[in-house]
Amino acid sequence: MKKTLLALILVAISYMGMAQTATDFTVDDCSGNSHNLFTELDAGKVVVLCWVMPCPPCVGPSFTTYNVVQSYAQNYPNTVYMYLCDDYANTACASINSWANTNGLTNTIRFSNKDINMKDYGTTGMPKIVVVGGANHTVFYNANNSVDATDLQKAINTALTATNINDVNSNASTLSVFPNPSGNFAEVKFSLTKTSDIALELFNIEGKFIQTIYSGKLDAGENKIKINLDAVSSGMYLVKFSDGTANQFINFVKAN
Repeated sequence: MKKTLLALILVAISYMGMAQTATDFTVDDCSGNSHNLFTELDAGKVVVLCWVMPCPPCVGPSFTTYNVVQSYAQNYPNTVYMYLCDDYANTACASINSWANTNGLTNTIRFSNKDINMKDYGTTGMPKIVVVGGANHTVFYNANNSVDATDLQKAINTALTATNINDVNSNASTLSVFPNPSGNFAEVKFSLTKTSDIALELFNIEGKFIQTIYSGKLDAGENKIKINLDAVSSGMYLVKFSDGTANQFINFVKAN
């Protein structure tokens, strides 16, 4: 009983320590440009904060985050931003820039400043990813060490709605992979609102393209596309859906 009570207390303390609203900061980025977080959120921007060491384990989740953020660039230009932050502000900007560019995180705003503190959002992560937005400066997503692309996208969509940008439209709904975890075969399932040319692509968790799953025209309604995973090693993967106007992502695991 005492152990159970202690566990509940620790969970409660952890929850209380988790920020439900963003913490403001005014700092210069690695290019010398000044940013005030609340001013940018009040202007309708959605900010995805990503703290990295930087180190090899941070690459995969950071690149997945980057891909999701970039999927908004066409329909919501200058609206969704990824702030790439050194975790403890003890890495020089030159090193942060080199790491980001080497790993394909090119269109990010980089920081190495102790005022952007991931402990403001609870426990630390490697990386730690937080989505903030809206007039109330709300935290919509908070994850450590890994990222779920579908949940991240949902969080950004919710944040966009909170900024009164309500037209987050996607031609596809109920995107899923079954079974998950998968064996040598899996199935991507989704519904289309209209007949469309779509592309389904498979990436590993580090963002490396693996294969095209499908490319062509599909009818409105429910669609199921099989994935042959026989030549794919076990691990976590990312399916990218695109209809030419919007992208969606979903994670799944290939088991042995």
